[in-house]
Amino acid sequence: MRCSSGAVSPSTGVVSVTSEQQGTGKVALVTGAAGGIGRAAAERLARSGWKVVAVDRDVAALNWAGGDANILAHVADITAMDANLGMVALAEDWGGGLDAMILNAAIPLGGGIDEVSMEALERAMAVNFYGPVMGIKASLPALRKRGGGSIVVTASMHGIVGEAENWAYVSTKHAVVGMVKSLARDHGWEGIRINAVCPGLTRGTGMTRDIEAHASEIYANLAATVPLQRWAEPDEMAAAIEFLVSPAASFINGVALPVDGGTGAGSGMRPPLKGR
Repeated sequence: MRCSSGAVSPSTGVVSVTSEQQGTGKVALVTGAAGGIGRAAAERLARSGWKVVAVDRDVAALNWAGGDANILAHVADITAMDANLGMVALAEDWGGGLDAMILNAAIPLGGGIDEVSMEALERAMAVNFYGPVMGIKASLPALRKRGGGSIVVTASMHGIVGEAENWAYVSTKHAVVGMVKSLARDHGWEGIRINAVCPGLTRGTGMTRDIEAHASEIYANLAATVPLQRWAEPDEMAAAIEFLVSPAASFINGVALPVDGGTGAGSGMRPPLKGR
């Protein structure tokens, strides 16, 4: 991994890109790449030969990418417009352009409306909604230079449905889905496709680690609400992201793609079947 701050991190087991896979000429930028879905997306694209700028707030959290010449770590605060412009410029300078913008960074915010402060809500909106807005604004000129490209924003199944005592987070993700659908209609004529991936329960993310580590009964109970009876792996979300930025999705635009194991397919009035 090369790091735009000048640091070089040791390898931590990332699969190297083979010579057969290299040379796609494609460049992606992934935010929220320290772990979870963002890391999985960056790794998957790099294995497929993409050059990837992996962005997070803390360079130490990007140590996983050590030794991969196709990944450049970059430290940035995605809630600042200058930082978004800077990371896109870096992708163009280092990779020669930009073909895919993957806006994955997000934070949770639970609680009832009487419990969530306006300051906390503003912070969640800054990261979960304004950050992607700025990322899209910053990336459009670079994508136009390539004659088009793809933008994928990580929303959530909660960008499609509601959830008790999670109204603030749900609201930020509904805003993301509405933005994606509207901007897809604005920029499709430029060859720029804009989609959202809507993950369901996904292990190994910053939002789920506490449950995994300290609340095994809750973890199991939540898995039981999924028709597939398990949590997803981050790489399963990354596979959907890779598909959306690929030529195989060339006519997919303005979609909020649920990747939730069927959780959102029901009314919630009856639990999924677990056998007969």
